[in-house]
Amino acid sequence: MEQTRDFILLYINGERREISGEQTFMTLSDYLRYEKQLTGTKVVCAEGDCGACTVLVGTVKPQSSAAAVQYQSINACIQFMHGLDCSHVITIEGLPENNMQLHPVQQAMVQAQATQCGFCTPGFVMAAAGMMEIKSKINQQQAKNFLTGNLCRCTGYQSIINAMLDINHENYSTIKARYHSPQLHNDLLTHSKTAVSIKHKNNSYEAPLNSITAAQSLASPEHKFFAAATDLGVQYNKGHWQQQQVVSLNLIEELHRCEINQSRARIGARVTLSQLEQALTEVQPEWVEFMHIFASPQIKNNGTLIGNIANGSPIGDNLPFLLAINANLSIQGPNTHRTVNINDFYLGYRQLDLADNELITHVDIPHKPNNSYLKLYKVSQRRDLDISCVSAAFMLTLNQGNKLESVAIALGGVAATAIRLDAIERTLIGLTLDQLLSPKHIASTADLISSQVTPMSDVRGSQAYRKLLVANLYKKFIHELALQPELTA
Repeated sequence: MEQTRDFILLYINGERREISGEQTFMTLSDYLRYEKQLTGTKVVCAEGDCGACTVLVGTVKPQSSAAAVQYQSINACIQFMHGLDCSHVITIEGLPENNMQLHPVQQAMVQAQATQCGFCTPGFVMAAAGMMEIKSKINQQQAKNFLTGNLCRCTGYQSIINAMLDINHENYSTIKARYHSPQLHNDLLTHSKTAVSIKHKNNSYEAPLNSITAAQSLASPEHKFFAAATDLGVQYNKGHWQQQQVVSLNLIEELHRCEINQSRARIGARVTLSQLEQALTEVQPEWVEFMHIFASPQIKNNGTLIGNIANGSPIGDNLPFLLAINANLSIQGPNTHRTVNINDFYLGYRQLDLADNELITHVDIPHKPNNSYLKLYKVSQRRDLDISCVSAAFMLTLNQGNKLESVAIALGGVAATAIRLDAIERTLIGLTLDQLLSPKHIASTADLISSQVTPMSDVRGSQAYRKLLVANLYKKFIHELALQPELTA
């Protein structure tokens, strides 16, 4: 029987906190504002969309060194306290130096007059402070990228961008250098090696140290495995999921790893989307580029790929790529372990090939073959931070005779689940590239794709629009293929 503790441990602006009982199940923003009176952290949307609640978090993972810890921005409004075990939280109140000298971002915002009502300002400042943790100098595009998750209703963004470009980087001491002492790190690291069990009324929180124990801890269908909960946090704020029965994956060391070998990337259930962007730049450049546009830094610093998979939404942005690349899921139960191809995982709308007491521990993503061409598309009303109307992944592989050896057509937003169009793919295998690129064949295949999807109409697009859209996305893919000199020479 492994040793357990009945509290979670975190630091807030350098002060040590042991949290138990009711406070364990609060959101971070509520805890900061109502328990600690740290009201600089604002709440507007309570959905993780506006960034007013942004804070910085440095998490000590099991077996991690101090050098591996990064202080990154997250949304406090959708982050539960129990998700912060073995972390250090920095709020806007913690930015100034001990002599109350303003942080360089704060000073730049003042000098650029980059605030009016001020309600959004703490979130902008915290997001920019997170940017300074990893960037020694900031250009305009980097500033825009890092502030993608922050909204302002009255100032106008240009003065905020100007402030970012005017930040004084001289003699700047990072948040990590100021706060993350060896004593703090070792305290969090020591506690990350001890399981947690906390109960309060109808709420329960279990954080085991391995995947088998996690599966065995799932006492009922009401229990949920907890990776980052960027979706559950929204549900909680909407009045749902008020009875929290959680089995956390946070203390399972192997689930924090992203391992890359010659054939595939193996991604653990606690690897964040931001970590994937950094780790897979060389082996999956198209996917990494695609990830730049579909979530804010605050969400990607906390959310996980496997959470996206287990959510099972038919418009999940990552799913068409994973279907096209033939990713495999590692699934752990209380007594068994199995592997499922993701193309066999979705059985219907929000229906998964996953028992109530099973969890996805890893996803294995094969590397794209050298002689292949992959394109990923997302169509939405906004370019950044918007729900997909339709998403698509097209991939083909050519043999030495310039014939199609394999084809993948995967779509999201056009059926009850994200889907592969296997029947159409089979009709394309064996064609020469010239045949594929012929105008007559392009038109007929596009029409066939449109006829095989069954989208619904909603506020993001009508059924007719979506059917036309998938046909046009295929035409776009073929047009872009024809422009590749290495494939069409």
